[in-house]
Amino acid sequence: MSDQFVQQTEPEEAFAALSNETRLKILQVLWKSDVQTIPFSELRRTVGMRDPGQFNYHLDKLIGQFVIKTDGGYQLTQAGKHVNGAIASGMYTADGTLDPIVLNHSCQNSGDPLMLRYENETVRIGCDSCSSCPSGWEAPIPPSVFAGYDRNEIPETVSQYFRTKVQQVTNGFCPFCNGQMKPTVELVDAMDGDRSSEIEFENSNRQSLDPVVLFDCQQCGTESQVALYHALLLAEPGVASFHYENGIVVQERFIWELSELSPVKVDIESRNPIQLDVTYRAGDSTLSVVVDEAFDIIEIDT
Repeated sequence: MSDQFVQQTEPEEAFAALSNETRLKILQVLWKSDVQTIPFSELRRTVGMRDPGQFNYHLDKLIGQFVIKTDGGYQLTQAGKHVNGAIASGMYTADGTLDPIVLNHSCQNSGDPLMLRYENETVRIGCDSCSSCPSGWEAPIPPSVFAGYDRNEIPETVSQYFRTKVQQVTNGFCPFCNGQMKPTVELVDAMDGDRSSEIEFENSNRQSLDPVVLFDCQQCGTESQVALYHALLLAEPGVASFHYENGIVVQERFIWELSELSPVKVDIESRNPIQLDVTYRAGDSTLSVVVDEAFDIIEIDT
């Protein structure tokens, strides 16, 4: 955390302030109100507590961290809004599964339809034939994302949700704490997930090695991993424009279809630090993208 910002409250104290039904109800009333600021008497009446002194005691526990006191009354801080958002998302309270959904897309290997499954807060996509489906894909997703959508809308919803998450981390913001995300390009063994930057490569296009971008949050320490090919397709305008000029609209592709747009060649120009030359092909045209270890574009050329 920079010198301009200091930790105002210890985590134990902050979470203790939320361990009371009345305080949570205060936050919920402020969250659901049609007005931004609510006077004390109206807030107490809506919460349903008769004793002003007892109500004031609970309200004081929230002021500063979750609630702001103004001349006109009380309103939520950003932290208070995030608490309500987490409750509304079902992140702490909801669970659920989906019956498998047959997608209108086929496995690149077997030709069988891809299936979308959801359980244990994870979306999994793949066919039923391959032990390691080349079109396979999985990622975590909270149950609330599906609220209000019909079953036939689920695939599009899942795809848009993860596009949003990828854009968030490539733009430098942690999906959990909004802290700064630092990207690092690494080479990962696709067979076991181990980082493999020390492997000797006889063939830089070897299928068991996947370049990935690891995004490390400098605030909470969370790590998010995105395939380098996907990150370039979704975050680098030049790559999307190249495909568009050749009749492929990347923005209209489902996220699990992006594997069909994988590069035809990856040359390792440097291993320490890593620098890769990624070549995409669309029709008769090719695009070369040179990216370094910090996920900076060194050169892009058709």
